[in-house]
Amino acid sequence: MKTLTVASIFSNFDFYQHHYLNILSRTESYYTPVEGASIDAYPFKKQDLYLGDLLQLWFSSKWNVHGSLKILKSSKVLNPSKALYIFQLEGELLLGKNKVLAWSTEHQEIIELQLKNIWTSYVVAQTCDRPDNSSYPIKKAAV
Repeated sequence: MKTLTVASIFSNFDFYQHHYLNILSRTESYYTPVEGASIDAYPFKKQDLYLGDLLQLWFSSKWNVHGSLKILKSSKVLNPSKALYIFQLEGELLLGKNKVLAWSTEHQEIIELQLKNIWTSYVVAQTCDRPDNSSYPIKKAAV
């Protein structure tokens, strides 16, 4: 199975929007690895995120940075009306030290953010409805 990059997903974003429900329902499509997509939130164990997870979070607007999450710092000047799609959370849930990587539709590149709190994003990611993968070997994403 091929590992996707966030840039490749966004270069074919219309395809993923059109085939969204099919991807979520098929185990082999859902568990397509995405390079760098993960949650590493202390004190919990690091968790890889897959194509199906990201599509659920993005298309439900639950990982909408401008809508519900307060940006403390960004590696770029951002237009608040342009979408940011989170694909990596890293930090300490209790102390608030964090780093978030997101795709900027404005800049067409990955940007680094610091959010006020990643707890909400962490909890929302845990609610993704994943298909059963007990008989399907999952490949780890390349780092």
